[in-house]
Amino acid sequence: MVVKMEKKERLSLDVVGQLEDAVHNDPLDYKSWTKLIDQVILKDKEDQVRSVFDRYLAIFKFDARQWSSYINFELNRADFQRVVDLFAKCLPITSDVDLCRTYVLYVRRVNDVITGGEKARSTVVLAFDFAVNKCGIDIDSSDLWNDYLDFFKTWTPGTSWEQQQKNDLIRKLYRRCLIIPNARIESMWSEYTKWENEVSTPNNASKNIADLSTDYMEARSWNTEWKNVTGNLIRRRLVPISAVDDPNDIVKGQLEGWLNWLEFERKNGLNLKESDLQHRIEYVYKRAVAILPFVPEVWFRYNKFLLQQHEDANKGQCIELLTDGMKLNPTSFLLCFQLAELHERDGNFPKAQEVYETSIKVFAEKHGTVQAKIDKINENSAKRAGLEVSNKKEKQENGDDSDSDDDTPEQPVVQYSESEALQIFSLESELLELNKSVTFLYIKLMALCKRSQGIKEVRAVFKQRKNFKSLGYEFYVENALIEYYSDNKKIADKVFDLAMKFFSSNGGFLYAYLDYLILTNSIESIKVFFEIALTNLLKEVTSDREGLQVATINILEQKKRSENLKKNEYFMKKIIRRYINFASNYLDLDTVLSLEKRYIQYFAEDDDMALFIDRYKSTGFDGVAKYDLGNKMDVGLQDVEDEDTEIESTKKRRKVAMGNDNYSPENVQGKSDNGLTTVTVAQQHGFVGNTIYNLLQILPNAGYFGPPAEHIFDNTKLVELFGNLPSLPGEF
Repeated sequence: MVVKMEKKERLSLDVVGQLEDAVHNDPLDYKSWTKLIDQVILKDKEDQVRSVFDRYLAIFKFDARQWSSYINFELNRADFQRVVDLFAKCLPITSDVDLCRTYVLYVRRVNDVITGGEKARSTVVLAFDFAVNKCGIDIDSSDLWNDYLDFFKTWTPGTSWEQQQKNDLIRKLYRRCLIIPNARIESMWSEYTKWENEVSTPNNASKNIADLSTDYMEARSWNTEWKNVTGNLIRRRLVPISAVDDPNDIVKGQLEGWLNWLEFERKNGLNLKESDLQHRIEYVYKRAVAILPFVPEVWFRYNKFLLQQHEDANKGQCIELLTDGMKLNPTSFLLCFQLAELHERDGNFPKAQEVYETSIKVFAEKHGTVQAKIDKINENSAKRAGLEVSNKKEKQENGDDSDSDDDTPEQPVVQYSESEALQIFSLESELLELNKSVTFLYIKLMALCKRSQGIKEVRAVFKQRKNFKSLGYEFYVENALIEYYSDNKKIADKVFDLAMKFFSSNGGFLYAYLDYLILTNSIESIKVFFEIALTNLLKEVTSDREGLQVATINILEQKKRSENLKKNEYFMKKIIRRYINFASNYLDLDTVLSLEKRYIQYFAEDDDMALFIDRYKSTGFDGVAKYDLGNKMDVGLQDVEDEDTEIESTKKRRKVAMGNDNYSPENVQGKSDNGLTTVTVAQQHGFVGNTIYNLLQILPNAGYFGPPAEHIFDNTKLVELFGNLPSLPGEF
């Protein structure tokens, strides 16, 4: 027997332990990682520091700032072999000015030009050349160039020939850096002109300055334009925020700045050769993914840039790039689809399938986490309800509750506090989104398998549905359509029959099934199915309506019933209208009129003229709206199945509330209509103004106040209440 040991709670003083737990639970928690690194460096335990750095940089491999911190930690201990190993790991994958300066400082430290002479100086020069070739085009590279210049300026030549060589090297270096835009280009120009006038004759100095001034002016102008384009607000350190969690629009602003910079580079204001221009653009992309690692759009655009340059040559680099991006953005659909496509184009179908399976696993684990939170709240509420029943029973046994004459054992009623109800409602909304995400990924996985390996592999994926029991009906519908378009109609029918066992009351599935039957021209099956679908949805609608009238203190249940009622009514309308349109085009008028009569019977508040008009319009053209109702026609924008637009004009004419017809599945949280309905109804109440009517609208349903018999206001009870009030102080 294995006994599961519960994890001990960390002591409040164990800061490192708490941070370790945080990064273990969420390996992408950048802030906790940086705090942990700072803490272990303070404790100065070498093995612990190295372990934390290694684990961090395995995830955030492009964070040059922490690479520099790690290297400086080893430099302080003079462990040069470890330093060399770290430089070998980070320099090929990062492009950062400060990291390159750290590299040059290390080379100068181990190659002392005083004791090493010309050999040491040559080694340092090679290190500087490597650094400026790698990062010299950076807008913030002025410090690196100044380090290089200062290295030459501090050289004390032994002969006049060496002095001339020194001046030539410095002049050559100025000519390299002053034609590249950087943040301090104007101050560097001033330093250059001063130096040139000091070491050259007046005529030579003027000539040398004039030769360089044209290119310098272009670089300075470019620098000014760059500041205007980007607002000079681009951050140079990692932004630990994602685009979907950006309440202050920090990522939005940074992304806009980087994309504007890239677009500005493409205009080639420096008149560079094509190869140099592409090098500059790629450098900006490298910096962008390092600064905005949690923004999938940047990774995607960088990948597209590389593919456009040379797809065959860069395909391997692109796959590696997107793989790194997926590690930092495991819930990114954009990167998942792009990476899977690259593997598919490369003929590596197992790898493409693995990409989808990895994403499915990520969302499935999130689904399990959210479900566990909901179960925990339900468990606590159930315990609380059971305790209340137990206490009440104990009072009855002790004779404390004289009002209870019923000997039937009372069942515990689960009650949620307002905060619990809101929390569960939020969690269930999140759960629904995760269901949709997993379902959609399975659908796209089936599509991949169909394209690359055929129907046999699709069926293997279909069998995986048991691995995730919350798959949506869309998975079954898409699988059936794949079978149908693979000339396997009988199997497609069986898939729909199987799905009917699980989703017989799901309006979305019933509508999709009806569409399929219309597609396959199964006339008799359509008639039978239509009646089944309508019956099932009508039961749900009736149940929800009745449930909303019953007194209950379960806020969550009322909210769910309200949303289910909207959804079921929406799909009832949609299914009937779909069948009416089909019957109008391909069956007979008697069937159409019979269906319309039933529709009005179910939804008397809807306008029968709008229902009639719906039969005589098509995608992109609504003759009645144009020539009879005076409405402008939006060609190509209207959908014949759009419930909102087809009734909107007549709704305004009749000035009546159209109930729940504005519901849509994407509007599950029950957002209100545009306000027109509320105002119109308020006006119909005559003397009741908008303020009073709005107050009445937000009051709880009458069902909260007891059975229907008690819903009518009894003024005698109010008189009794006032009559029995004790005398107020000061009354005689």
